[in-house]
Amino acid sequence: MKIVITIFFFLLFSFKFVHATEFKGKFLQGSFIIGLTKPGSKVTIDKTDVKVSKDGYFAFGLGRDRKNNVIIKIFKDQKLETIEKKVFKRKYKIQRIDGLPKKQVTPPKEVYERIKNDNILIGKARSVNSDLDFFKKKFIKPINKAIITGVYGSQRILNGKPRRPHYGLDYAAKEGTPIKAMLDGTVNLSEKNLNHYL
Repeated sequence: MKIVITIFFFLLFSFKFVHATEFKGKFLQGSFIIGLTKPGSKVTIDKTDVKVSKDGYFAFGLGRDRKNNVIIKIFKDQKLETIEKKVFKRKYKIQRIDGLPKKQVTPPKEVYERIKNDNILIGKARSVNSDLDFFKKKFIKPINKAIITGVYGSQRILNGKPRRPHYGLDYAAKEGTPIKAMLDGTVNLSEKNLNHYL
């Protein structure tokens, strides 16, 4: 009788939490978070709706310099679940260089329009709200044994003026080196010679 009662409570406990929301990733500035909840649920992150895959996965990013907590609301089984997560501060690589010629710090006026147009292209590519669920898979390195030359979040301060932080991960390789896609997906932007001041 004791064994039967124990099993009953175990099953009851398991059923209660089988659809508890789970997160993969650290709630750290600049991080990418993958969530898993009950399929069919509706999810909002800071009042913004995010797409949920058929099997309950969703994803969102945290800003590089975010300071406030994340408010996650999940509507499932006719009930609203609110989750608040603290975002921890991240230390970034900062490089200070002084004594540079002005042209190496401030882009010349003749390229301002090009910078503006390139930023519009990038903004449109990033604004695509895709139904693809490739984000569930693990990223792979695009090049084996490559040297990393730029890391996410790093920033240069040139002649005392902070430049735009780096929002990517750079690998160095010889021209013609085969590059592998880091993850499944689609290409939203392919342009030659996007301005290096971006």
